[in-house]
Amino acid sequence: MKAKMKIRVEGADLSAFLSAAANGGNVLCRIERKGNMITAVCDEKDEKHLRRAAARCGLLFSVESKTDMKSRARAIISHAGIIAAVVVIVASLIVSRFFVFSVSVTGASPALSSEIIALLKAEGIEGLTLKSGIDLQNVEKIVENGSGDVAFAEAYIDGVKLVVNVREQLPEPIAEEEKGKLYASSDAIVTRVEISGGTAVVKAGDTVRKGDVLIEDYIVVGDPLDPDHKEIETAAKGDVYGRVWYTERLLIPTSREVTERTGESYCSTALYLGDRLLIPARENHGFKEYERTVETKRINGALPFTLVTYSYYETRKQTAVTDEAYIESEVYASFARLYASLDSSATVLTSYKSQKKVDNYYIIILYYEVEQLIGCREA
Repeated sequence: MKAKMKIRVEGADLSAFLSAAANGGNVLCRIERKGNMITAVCDEKDEKHLRRAAARCGLLFSVESKTDMKSRARAIISHAGIIAAVVVIVASLIVSRFFVFSVSVTGASPALSSEIIALLKAEGIEGLTLKSGIDLQNVEKIVENGSGDVAFAEAYIDGVKLVVNVREQLPEPIAEEEKGKLYASSDAIVTRVEISGGTAVVKAGDTVRKGDVLIEDYIVVGDPLDPDHKEIETAAKGDVYGRVWYTERLLIPTSREVTERTGESYCSTALYLGDRLLIPARENHGFKEYERTVETKRINGALPFTLVTYSYYETRKQTAVTDEAYIESEVYASFARLYASLDSSATVLTSYKSQKKVDNYYIIILYYEVEQLIGCREA
């Protein structure tokens, strides 16, 4: 491929220059004339002859730009990339009529879905599989027989995706709880005892530890002080309430290292067709420390194209002094976590915190005092 250049010739006798160029076998193309100036494109090898011709005609000759082989090669390569992408898309449209690109499992937990996909993969059923080679009834049989957690499976093809919809086995019924003694589920101070079976061995105000007996599995007939009294075995039933304390301890330094963004960022996008990666994302951001976010966008169309954009934000570490606002935000978040851990039967009586500073730390203890069931068995 010949190297080209763009020239500019200025002066009065432009016609003589064009004649000299033609007589010398120099080909000029894309000639444009404005007043006493012309621009044209020619081969670089003709530059010396054209300069001499312009000098003989008393004209000013200059080169505006050159296009070398490397730049042309780069242009061809860039166009080749676009052409290749178009070819891939067209080929994908054709192939999508005959192949499935991925397997999807619905109605199951992530763990069970992974197990089912592995079962199908072992049978040669995975992404990019010929549709005519997929026996849907066989797929259902593989899933139902291969996993003891599946009650039944339904397989069908949706566009370029093999979908397996399953229903998990119901859990085995829990055996009836043994009707024995009733034990305390946590440390507490007993507040109420509502007994409907057995014999209570605690009363309001008693302190109990987790595992202590609250209601015995018998009833007393006659005077308990009479040596001849009888104890008849029965189920311990009732509700026992107690005051329980939930606590959480925080240790917050007076200064801490925080990460903040510098304002520099880098984005790159990957293109997927189903589960197949067509164009990978690049990660040449050059950041030593960074935060990354991922944004997924599905393109609605005949084929399941997906764009996954990775954004990288440069970060740096700074030292921050702990102030009251930060402490309050940590306390608020900790109280929220502590509240979420309360027993479902709990009624909050009070909440409070204690705080003190020791050396380079704040020691903070959070408390919830509640009344809750510490023993329960329905009659």
